Amino acid sequence: MSVDTHDNELIELLRKGESAAFRKLYVQHFNMIRYFVINNNGREEDARDLFQEASVVLFEQLSSGKFELHSSLKTWIYAVCRNKWLKQLEKKKKNIRLTDFEKAEDVMMEEKSSNEIIHQQLRISLSRLGVGCRKLLLLFYYFKKNMEEIATDLGYTNADNAKSQKYKCLQKLKTIYSGSETQ
Repeated sequence: MSVDTHDNELIELLRKGESAAFRKLYVQHFNMIRYFVINNNGREEDARDLFQEASVVLFEQLSSGKFELHSSLKTWIYAVCRNKWLKQLEKKKKNIRLTDFEKAEDVMMEEKSSNEIIHQQLRISLSRLGVGCRKLLLLFYYFKKNMEEIATDLGYTNADNAKSQKYKCLQKLKTIYSGSETQ
């Protein structure tokens, strides 16, 4: 692949240490790296650090005279940043301690207990609800029936009446549930 003349011009300006060239490098290529890092478990500041590291590598290679560009500068920067980021992710993965897993397990157990309490309160609240409301809510939420089917099954005159009744039943359930939360 031939190297773009704009890339060659930018590389020559970078070799000379032109500050405008470094700004141009950043403007042209940072967003690509930011997008890559953010979409791979990173933050914008991680992307800035990574881009800075790649810029240092580029500057060192330019200064030593060992730099040869065989693709576009964009491809080179992306490859360097991608490799560095993947190494950082791998290192983070290896540094996860057992205590992190234990903390996560504790949080999951607390959430499970909390969910069990919520489900229990909901079951109690449903049992306090009238039979008609319980049937209507079960048909809609559990059996996934539409309002027309529910109207037919429960003897409402039309789907709008069933929908209105469902709203009233939900309001009753909310009232009963909120009362059980304080007990």
